Amino acid sequence: MYHPRLYGSFYDMGLKYGSLLYEKAGFQIPVMSKERTQFGIASYEILKTFYPEIIEEIEGFAKGIKAEPAIVGGFLLTIGIFDMNAQCSAFAYKNNNSVLMGRNYDMLFAFKKYSQSSLTAPTGKYAHINHSDAFIGCEDGINEKGLAIAMTFVNGASKQPGVGFYFMVRRILEECATIEEAIAIINTAKVSKANNFLIADKKGGMVVVESAPGKTVARYPAAGENFIHTTNQFISREMQAYDIGGVDWSKSRERYERVGNRLKESGGLSFENAKEVLSDHCVCLDLKKHKFGTIWSIVADLDTLRIERAETKPKINNYKPETRLDWWLKKKKTK
Repeated sequence: MYHPRLYGSFYDMGLKYGSLLYEKAGFQIPVMSKERTQFGIASYEILKTFYPEIIEEIEGFAKGIKAEPAIVGGFLLTIGIFDMNAQCSAFAYKNNNSVLMGRNYDMLFAFKKYSQSSLTAPTGKYAHINHSDAFIGCEDGINEKGLAIAMTFVNGASKQPGVGFYFMVRRILEECATIEEAIAIINTAKVSKANNFLIADKKGGMVVVESAPGKTVARYPAAGENFIHTTNQFISREMQAYDIGGVDWSKSRERYERVGNRLKESGGLSFENAKEVLSDHCVCLDLKKHKFGTIWSIVADLDTLRIERAETKPKINNYKPETRLDWWLKKKKTK
């Protein structure tokens, strides 16, 4: 897993990382089909309105790898659109004096070599630790305000040119301190494909936004429950028509039930207990037949900003502390 530290203007962050990948690894954008190229370029035009600052970062990255910005952006905006990819589990849990978020990212083992955990601190935006298998954008993260977000794929009934999950998660981390602010951003977006977005803040707000072209529903904890969780299907009745299923191979519903039962029975969840939930043999995938399983796992306390990460199949004792956000916040205070 790569561990870049990116801060400054959006353009400079993109140029720095693009130049590094080009010089050290000869990085180039893979050749795309005509259908994917057209979809990506149409989505790129929509992204310009949704989050213009990220366009600057894409332009800087494109210069660094000597490519056209629309091709770079179009590639990112079509990942996960034309095939089913990650199958993940995520939860948020409210204790009396803490809010914890846990997340397993389950993907083809081959994607381990692309994975990265970044400290990202754009000028004028919230700093955050994020995780991704792409060079711009992210699948999950925790920001300096104690807001966490994790997306999970859903096999949706339709797709359209629009905003992809990488950029939805990234913008929310950089602009939001509460779940209400995050929901408002999702509601303004023309999304390209079906996804769940689990979002929690340090005040105890928690929600799963079930999002698809044509419909978005905010799902909150059930009455009497102090947690919420998601895997790879829609749960809300209103969203069933937007979910065509086909995820039994990844034990999505089994994982959903197991996480829910573990949280319901916990009677209070410690940081170590959260690791145990993610390490459960049912929740943590290891599908050798599919060459597929958990390639990273994170636990975070949203009040203290304590973050720990396992960069492989999670076990209770293989998480390591993530300290770069704390380093950045201390560095910013001394300026």
